Amino acid sequence: MAGGALLYSPFLSCAATQSKEEDPSELNLFFESCKSGELQVVKDLVTKNSSLLQSTDKTGRSGFTVALLNNHQEVSNYLKNVGYLTDIHESALDKNWDRFDELFGEENEASTQLMNADHPMGGSVMWAAAAGGAAQDMWRVYAGNADPNIQSKQLNSCSPLQKALKYYDLKIAEVTSAALLSNDTDPNPAANGALPPLHVAAQRGSTEMVEMLIRLGADVTTKDNTGKTAIQLAAYFGQKDTYAQLEQHQQINRTCRTSRYAYTINGEKYHCPDRTEIPLHIQGNVVGKAHRDLDAVKDFIRKNPKLVHSLATTSESAVEAGAHMGRKDIAGFLLESGAPYSMPTAVFMEDFSTVKKMLTEDPNRIHERGAHDFGLLWYTILGNGNLEMAQLLIDHGANVEEQHFLGTTALHWACFGGPIELVELFVENGANVNRIGRKFTVKGESPLQSTKDEKIRNYLKSKGAK
Repeated sequence: MAGGALLYSPFLSCAATQSKEEDPSELNLFFESCKSGELQVVKDLVTKNSSLLQSTDKTGRSGFTVALLNNHQEVSNYLKNVGYLTDIHESALDKNWDRFDELFGEENEASTQLMNADHPMGGSVMWAAAAGGAAQDMWRVYAGNADPNIQSKQLNSCSPLQKALKYYDLKIAEVTSAALLSNDTDPNPAANGALPPLHVAAQRGSTEMVEMLIRLGADVTTKDNTGKTAIQLAAYFGQKDTYAQLEQHQQINRTCRTSRYAYTINGEKYHCPDRTEIPLHIQGNVVGKAHRDLDAVKDFIRKNPKLVHSLATTSESAVEAGAHMGRKDIAGFLLESGAPYSMPTAVFMEDFSTVKKMLTEDPNRIHERGAHDFGLLWYTILGNGNLEMAQLLIDHGANVEEQHFLGTTALHWACFGGPIELVELFVENGANVNRIGRKFTVKGESPLQSTKDEKIRNYLKSKGAK
């Protein structure tokens, strides 16, 4: 794939441009039929003239792309079955991850450029995955060092987040958007021809997205191209719930970030060295290894100590990767090597003195979150199910129900990994035993569905779980 990536042109897919000999009326009918989902017409046209498979419209899009962008999977499947080969953007739009991996090949600077290249369909590979409703599979694109905030310069294009929010199936739109927002996507993209993200969520009645956007810093005063704010749009479309949220937006606690780069494990002020000379794919590789491979991390750091400070395009640091995976050995090594020591990592490391110090300095840190938008209370489970730490955070204002991700709370995590004492503590402090969490699946699951522990199951049922 490395060689293929070098040859890639963002405006040339596997489909070639149209032949001068093609009948313009036939070509127009083909693309109109792909757009409207007229499968039989498409079949008849391709059977009569197979060169239509390789044709592109005036914007450079293939019939396959046109069909998928208009939610006609049956047409795109037919075109693939009769020989159309997708490029990497189209494979992401199609959620064909085997083809995607085949085209991506090795992780290097060329593949990074390929992922972030513009495409006639409307944007980068990240944009394509968002347009296709990739949901939890957005991680596959991030793993290729894709930048979630690159916007196409094409007329009437938009950011990946704006495209994700417009996906026709609202539940998938929410999961895809949450995957973006929890991984360094700007909730306030540069103005373009599309509605701002908060406006889309308000218009569609997505209370979870409105909450998440506001919590992560979406500007409630932003106006769309017609001069309307998000709350005005909610009112216009009769969305009472999102209207109420926006009316009372000050009650939504914003995510705090003051500890993330404040200190080292020695309590000294953290200083991040210049990493501009280190390619993104190398930093991403270090962060990837920090999830589970201590020996590989040590080898990277031995070769270049600056890699301790690596960041992936998700904005996840190496030490944060070790922390959210429950790897104290990896997190500990990176901290001793100079990595930043944040509030979530201190909770995970069961470091009471540092947690208390950080909360004394800034009580608002109770609303800090870790990598991938993991709630602070979640780290009590990741850090060995520390009941005392969980109680400390609750005493300082941590709300179990508030620290959720698409409904998934610390209760779901405790049900999955225990111990039962943490389950009891969270329920006693207001956790909803029937709340559906969608962190891992579009359909979601309840706390009861999250556990196989019979004691926990019986306890939840005694508290009304169904």
